[in-house]
Amino acid sequence: MDLETPKHAVFQPLAAWARLLTWGAVAFGVWAAIRNPPGDGFSSSVIAAAVLSLGILVELVFGGVKVELFSDRLRVSLGRIGWIKKTVPYETIERIEPVTYRPLREFGGWGVRGFGTKQAWTAQGNRALVLHRVDGSQLYLGCENPERLAERLRGTAGQRFASH
Repeated sequence: MDLETPKHAVFQPLAAWARLLTWGAVAFGVWAAIRNPPGDGFSSSVIAAAVLSLGILVELVFGGVKVELFSDRLRVSLGRIGWIKKTVPYETIERIEPVTYRPLREFGGWGVRGFGTKQAWTAQGNRALVLHRVDGSQLYLGCENPERLAERLRGTAGQRFASH
């Protein structure tokens, strides 16, 4: 667990259509549990509560992408609680580049995507800050305003990154 407070943080929630799909499925599950109570001693309210809890858990674990800037590294995490995360020390970054890209064509969609030298952590849209790493790999960090994130990253890391 990281006890240091980040100097800057950006959260990109899931796209509205993805959240609508998730909560629509939860609502349908709750409705089905209440409308058609199961037998064998199970209460429809218990099943409805379990389905609702599952929806909340999905939102907390997978509900967006957070980028946090610390004095010596950045951390990107999935969801609001950040159980799934990746840490990138600043000395491993050669340069940064705000881009507009094609998530479906380049990565097959949004989320934690890609293998090997080209990876993406995105939740929506087609804008990202690309970290070009000294090992030749690229990490796409999805965000609404990658230019602003680049400025904040340079400020936090001491202007060490070259531009495009």
